[in-house]
Amino acid sequence: MRIKNARAFAWSLVVLYAIGCGEKSDSGAGTLISFSPTDAAPDETKSLGQILVTDPDATTAGEWGTDGFELSGAAITGDTLAVTVSYAGGCKEHLFTLVASSEFMESNPVQVVVVLAHNANGDTCEAWITQDYLFNLTPLKVHYQEAYQQDAGVIVLLLKDAPDDLVYEFADAAARK
Repeated sequence: MRIKNARAFAWSLVVLYAIGCGEKSDSGAGTLISFSPTDAAPDETKSLGQILVTDPDATTAGEWGTDGFELSGAAITGDTLAVTVSYAGGCKEHLFTLVASSEFMESNPVQVVVVLAHNANGDTCEAWITQDYLFNLTPLKVHYQEAYQQDAGVIVLLLKDAPDDLVYEFADAAARK
């Protein structure tokens, strides 16, 4: 009798796990215009995030995700922003999008508001995940170059909870040769 109860209990746990972490299809999702690094293969320990330069109001709209996370590190090297984030999950794919305002704040150097949006895709699992993401900042650089008609520039990224100042500096392509 005890063996039957143990089997029933074990089977119940399997069913509860499957219900709690099951995948759901989301065929109604819209298409996100995004840019990702193409010039080099990513480090296998890092995931590629998406960057979107958009209307300033869209940086607070939450259209790309409002799920919670902790930002524990952020740094810019070359044209790449690397962030370290932690979040609860483990059963579904989590998407991070860097949403940058299309309007620069006039200062020296110019500043831009950027928001890191997190879409957990309804993941209710509770494993604590820490992951690194890479964002190619080239679309932001191109936007700056078009707005100011200059190849070289400096942009300060205003990212909430970033532990350090995020200064994105790029040189004139001809000057680097």
